[in-house]
Amino acid sequence: MNANIFSLDIGGNSVKWAVVSPKMVLLEQGSVHNRWSDAPSLIAGVSELVASHAEQVAGVGVCVPGTVREDDPQGSVIGGGRLSYLDGVPLGAELSFASSLPVTVENNGKARALGEYAAGALRGVDLGVVLSIGTGIGGGIVSGGRIMRGAHGFAGEFSFLRTVPFEGLVQEEDEMSGTCGWEGLKREILRAKGMLDTGGVDGHVLFDWVNRGDEDALRGLHEYSKQLCLWILNLQCILDPQVFAIGGGISAQPALLEAVLTTMRSTMADLPYRELPSPRVVACERAGEGSLLGLAYEACRRSQL
Repeated sequence: MNANIFSLDIGGNSVKWAVVSPKMVLLEQGSVHNRWSDAPSLIAGVSELVASHAEQVAGVGVCVPGTVREDDPQGSVIGGGRLSYLDGVPLGAELSFASSLPVTVENNGKARALGEYAAGALRGVDLGVVLSIGTGIGGGIVSGGRIMRGAHGFAGEFSFLRTVPFEGLVQEEDEMSGTCGWEGLKREILRAKGMLDTGGVDGHVLFDWVNRGDEDALRGLHEYSKQLCLWILNLQCILDPQVFAIGGGISAQPALLEAVLTTMRSTMADLPYRELPSPRVVACERAGEGSLLGLAYEACRRSQL
């Protein structure tokens, strides 16, 4: 019996897809532009993608922004992030009806975490955390080969962590996403260079400054790494995982991980608390394809393919 899984990572701008074997081998992969603006058109478009590979697969895995509860047989999306039109949509049931295949729906950050467990930086780890750095902080907590979901499927939603009370309008800069996401890094480097009012600076420019040894940019990166290390230490106190794996686009920059490791060593050396374990921080190994592998792993686990 063919036991391959057709995995789809649905983002705001693109839809990545892959045919994945039960041994976590990417047999085919590609991406298409997310041109759909509502749930019916997205479901129809994704169903066409699935149909074009239906003879090769025994099931479908889909990940999206938002919360998805494992015990929900409809695979309904709660929230949806940038795909807010999916809020309340029984995505699993709709795609299963359209494709005549079993469908597993997962949060995209949690799918990335499962991918690192199945074939990446969390292999052989009983309790590990993935922090995926983008506009916000995605990722998930993997315990015993399964996602730790909590009572409401919300565990691991790191972007919502805050340091100040919820009063008035919620300010992004007071959340973990604001200090540790991409905008937080950009803000610290531009502040250090006296260029906070400058627009249109992308990641390539920032890390070009860093890699050329620009002292201001390096100082900004250090300030960013202090914030990220603080959050990691807080999570170490709560979860005490064996490994934190950092992913997302900017994690591919060696300077980022080097700054975090240097700051963490310095921080731990200055702490008087001998009982606080030093977090082990590594880079994700499957950052570009982790969600696709994680979906295949989870779909196979749930259906015992």
